[in-house]
Amino acid sequence: MWRIRLHGRGGQGIKTASQILGSAGFYSGFQAQDFPLYGAERRGAPVMAFTRISEKVILERGPIISPDIILIGDETLLNDSQSAPLCGADPTTLIFVNSPHPPEKLAQKFSLVTADLTDLCHKHLNKRTIYSSALSAVGARLLGTIELADLLQAVEDELTQQGIVTQALQGNLELVREIYTKIEPAILTPKVEKTLITKPMVLPDYRPVVDGAPIILEPGNMALRKTGNWRVERPEIDYTHCNDCLICYARCPDGVIAVNPEGRPAIDYDHCKGCLICAQECPGHFINTVRETGLFP
Repeated sequence: MWRIRLHGRGGQGIKTASQILGSAGFYSGFQAQDFPLYGAERRGAPVMAFTRISEKVILERGPIISPDIILIGDETLLNDSQSAPLCGADPTTLIFVNSPHPPEKLAQKFSLVTADLTDLCHKHLNKRTIYSSALSAVGARLLGTIELADLLQAVEDELTQQGIVTQALQGNLELVREIYTKIEPAILTPKVEKTLITKPMVLPDYRPVVDGAPIILEPGNMALRKTGNWRVERPEIDYTHCNDCLICYARCPDGVIAVNPEGRPAIDYDHCKGCLICAQECPGHFINTVRETGLFP
């Protein structure tokens, strides 16, 4: 069995990539299983998806703890201790990172492959942050057991169901073909299959609702959750031209733009989620959009 875990952010097509990969495996004659795992359905929030492909019936359920392949769609997640995309990886785990950076530092501990999917997506789709077809193509090619025709069929079926047709669909198919030719199949080291051990059933005691219901006595602590790590792009104010109209301050839906003692707008990057409404609302277009980049640890 091959266990594949995908990491990315809401809106990047991680769930769809997992579905395409599972469908491609099924079309190639394997048993397949795929599903996502995410909390708040918010664009930019870290998400995971899982795909299992096997020649035999798949009896496992639940998240993949020890993956054979990890596909990381956003390199900034490597710096996020809460997402922890490398959790459960060992020297036999093959890791792919969507990044233009050289992989030497990370490759000291893991088997690593990198490619800049962002530029390829922009080339074929005119979009920089939708990786569904791209990541599924990388996963299929690294496995080395899925034929290109089956992968293309899976992409077409999944995207057609989402209403993606004509030119957009053809762009995705061309993107898949290019990635399939650029990525070399990997040699995966089989992991030792663990024997499932059954345990006695535990019957819980039933208590009254009052005893079982949570009672929260502490004050709100949402400010401690630094949602800035949801961000894919950041707004940066050009203070040399900003006239301090403070429209960005008024329009920010999360209230992360404050007014400093000099009367100028200041962005709290610990909590800015990168919605970029401020950049759209700025009358003089004095707020620039900058792509976030991460560095390998």
